[in-house]
Amino acid sequence: MDSDISFHLTWFQSYAAAMRAREQEDPQPLDIKLRHSLAVLDKARCIVTAEGFVQPLSRICLLAALYHDVARFEQFLRYRTFRDALSCNHGHMGVVILKREARLVAEEDLVRKNVLAVVGIHNRFSLPMLPPLLQAAAQVVRDADKLDIMRVMDEHLSGPRPYSPTVVLSQPDNPNIAGAEVLQAALEGRVAAYAHLRSVNDFRLLLGTWLFEMHFAESRRLFVQDGHAYRLLQALPDDGPHARARDALLARLDAVAEHF
Repeated sequence: MDSDISFHLTWFQSYAAAMRAREQEDPQPLDIKLRHSLAVLDKARCIVTAEGFVQPLSRICLLAALYHDVARFEQFLRYRTFRDALSCNHGHMGVVILKREARLVAEEDLVRKNVLAVVGIHNRFSLPMLPPLLQAAAQVVRDADKLDIMRVMDEHLSGPRPYSPTVVLSQPDNPNIAGAEVLQAALEGRVAAYAHLRSVNDFRLLLGTWLFEMHFAESRRLFVQDGHAYRLLQALPDDGPHARARDALLARLDAVAEHF
């Protein structure tokens, strides 16, 4: 048992290509999810390496990172959205797909059970108390997932308007609209919730609050050094309702950056 998951990677890319071929309108959302999944795998590998994780934990982390969004392709084809609240729980659906496709039958029982568990719970707002092995693997995948979502959002929100409704979860691009709960979470050093989003600028703030749930030193290093959080936050208006919370988050980023 080692960290070579090339067999799984080959299947995943073929599966994504087959799903893309079924899309009759716009394949871009599916392309975004394929790139995201591969990038999350890369981020997870960085964390696993930096933290010195050994087997079986490292293999669980890498497989769960690769497969964490396996359901996104069928979710979009079926429901035309990536919003779980309007479609299905993509974590639970991912477990169903991995079992249906018999993706993990060749893995050791401990690896298979933990990968399925991480895929099933990776998208929860917060994690329950878990056994140490599962806890560590879930934290790696959640950190890696958030790190690459930052890239996706930075690239999209730095581009031309109007923004894709799929990417910004159909939030209005109105600088005067702010969700009080999102502002409060940013000021209090808590992770904001998707359910409290009221605008695209809320989304920028929410992404910045993910700093408070980076579980590993390498995750925090990547969070500040990738630059995505800075760009997303610095694009907020100086005189709008998000300004105070933005400044608080930028100060937090600077404080973390001093440690690296």
